[in-house]
Amino acid sequence: MRLLSLSILFGFIALASSAQTPLSTQGTISVQGNASIAVKPTTTTINLGIQSNSYNYPDAVKDMIERVEQLSKELKKLGFEEKDIVTSNFNIEPTRVYVKNIWKDTGFVARQNIVVSFSQDKKKLLEVLNTATKSNSKPSINLSFGLDADKKETLQNELVKLAVKDAKAKADIIATASGYKISGIKEIHYGTVNQGPSPMYEARAMNTMMKSADVEISNFEASDLRYNESISIVYFIEQ
Repeated sequence: MRLLSLSILFGFIALASSAQTPLSTQGTISVQGNASIAVKPTTTTINLGIQSNSYNYPDAVKDMIERVEQLSKELKKLGFEEKDIVTSNFNIEPTRVYVKNIWKDTGFVARQNIVVSFSQDKKKLLEVLNTATKSNSKPSINLSFGLDADKKETLQNELVKLAVKDAKAKADIIATASGYKISGIKEIHYGTVNQGPSPMYEARAMNTMMKSADVEISNFEASDLRYNESISIVYFIEQ
């Protein structure tokens, strides 16, 4: 009888204790932090495409190689060394035209690219562009701008810090407006740095100017490169 009384007493104590304990008010909130920085490019890459058309295979290859060698010599006169001039993407294929419901072979086209990269230097850039536009090798020209490894690493670190700061600021605003406060971090989802659009409007203008072999390019500026970063963070919140 005494054992039964003690059991009942402990049961009442447990129920009372449970009734006095408030329900958990902890929850979570997921926020995406964003960061964006515009910077001046520190590197320039110029891709020069050589193309030769001929009715027979050997002549197409021979003419293409001669044009590549000619342009390489012209680049060396500007101070580029052999190791700085990279050839890539050798390709040769037949050409055809569609006439009266029949495909007819018209010969072959041979292609190869010359790529030169250097630290951002307006004078050197203009020298290469003017040399290419006046060359009898008649290359197509494609420009791209970027960052050197050290600059890009510094930029990535800064973007991460800014994205985390942005996520925390947003979380604080949302939590406070909802009557909560941030109490910790549950998860962090981190991606990779993304480069924004290249300065395409300069490239289009350049293509227009290069239609004339007599053009003299006296001024050209690369626009800023924009890098973006996003980080998703899940925060604990409580009242």
